[in-house]
Amino acid sequence: MFVVIGFVVALLSERIAKNEEALRESEAQKKAILDASVDRIRLVDKDMRIIWANQTTARELNVAPEDLVGRFCYKAFVGRDSPCAECLTKKALESGNIEHAVLRQPKLEGIEGESYWDNYAVPIKNESDDIVNVIQVARNVTERVQAEEEKKRLEAQFQQAQRMEAMGTLAGGIAHDFNNLLMGIQGNTSLILLDKSSDHPEYERLKNIEQGVQNGAELTKQLLGFARGGKYEVKHTNLNELIKTQNRMFGRTKKEITILGKYEDNLWTVEVDQGQIEQVLLNLYVNAWQSMPGGGDLYIQTENVSLDENCTKPFSSEPGRYVKISITDTGVGMDEATQQRIFEPFFTTKEMGRGTGLGLDSVYGIIKNHGGIINVDSVKGEGTNFTIYLPASEKEVIKEKGLPEKILKGAETVLLVDDEDMIIEVGEEILKTLGYEVLIARSGKEAIELYKANKDKIDIVILDMIMPEIGGGAAYDRMKEINPDIKVLLSSGYSIDGQATEILERGCNGFIQKPFSVKELSQRIREILDKK
Repeated sequence: MFVVIGFVVALLSERIAKNEEALRESEAQKKAILDASVDRIRLVDKDMRIIWANQTTARELNVAPEDLVGRFCYKAFVGRDSPCAECLTKKALESGNIEHAVLRQPKLEGIEGESYWDNYAVPIKNESDDIVNVIQVARNVTERVQAEEEKKRLEAQFQQAQRMEAMGTLAGGIAHDFNNLLMGIQGNTSLILLDKSSDHPEYERLKNIEQGVQNGAELTKQLLGFARGGKYEVKHTNLNELIKTQNRMFGRTKKEITILGKYEDNLWTVEVDQGQIEQVLLNLYVNAWQSMPGGGDLYIQTENVSLDENCTKPFSSEPGRYVKISITDTGVGMDEATQQRIFEPFFTTKEMGRGTGLGLDSVYGIIKNHGGIINVDSVKGEGTNFTIYLPASEKEVIKEKGLPEKILKGAETVLLVDDEDMIIEVGEEILKTLGYEVLIARSGKEAIELYKANKDKIDIVILDMIMPEIGGGAAYDRMKEINPDIKVLLSSGYSIDGQATEILERGCNGFIQKPFSVKELSQRIREILDKK
């Protein structure tokens, strides 16, 4: 009996030893698996003190696992002295359920940058269903969250671009029709003024009408600023000279503002509509001045920069050489919500009657139409910085000769093409007053037929760009086939999809934007006809 009992005890002892060894091996395997995990895994008690943490947790915090034991988890992982409102462990202890959320971890000492974590808090219960511990599992999802945020940002940017394009198309159509109306008023006023001396009792009233027309034209220029393809007179330009001139003019009227400039030597040339870039600068200067009611400093800087695809892709621009313009004020600044809407059409922070909301959105449209980029960076109470990038050109700036200030007459034959009766009537009278013989066409088709029949007689064509059926571009191409040496002055109140620039690049001799005065028209005609 004793032999049997001894044998059983020995057998049981051997089995117990093997089970303990197997248990130790199992625990070691489990620990190795947990330590190999890419996730942070730790066990905390009901007071949220760390009981155990895996190697990943310790490694990412640059400490040993044993150094975490006994520390409060909220102190170790988020640097707080108490649990935050979003604490999943606290919620799990209160609810008894598994809690889940993606949370941001702020930058900690020794850790590079903030990060995002996919967190789980799993309560561990005893046989009495009481919570004794909580398992915390956290996976680093910073790259995924940042990619999702970048996708959302690009989608928002794309949607804004679509809204701007739609508003630009609408605004451009309005501007075109309005400029045609202004052309009728301007033309008739100019004709009346030709017969009036400055001492005539109606002279000042007529000049006031002209000024009103110009004010209306300036408003439509702002509308055209964010309309697609709104560039009209593109020239190779040194931005340093243009900006310095604008600074002097603005500085004379706003003496409470100190303008400080820093200009890159040998600044690259850009191809821009100088009038529209002047408008951009003026709008940004006025915006800065209004943000500094008690006066302040306005810093202007130009630089040559090269942007790679990572910089230009979010703005649908091409990588390459750019001229950078920085405009920084010391004003009241803007909050994040205002910055998000600053370039939207008709958005304004000014009180009713103080602003049209056509300033910064026209700035945005003009820069985009030039293939450029514009950014805004502002902090409430700390000022605002606008950064503009315009594509650099390989060509050099050529000094232009100024046009004479007087009205220039002629005796050649002009073919006037326009589908608006009002423009035809006033245009014909202006041209005849200037001494020209005039042929009239009210459509692109009629213009082609008239030119074909009178090509040896017609010296210049004044061609409206926007017409039904056969537009100005198609009519120009057909007439150029008839006579490769044709001389054409393009005329329009609006350029859709950059057609004005395209036609000019195909050989058209010049462009004049409605509304124009008798003097402007006379000078443009002679500039083309007298060119050797």
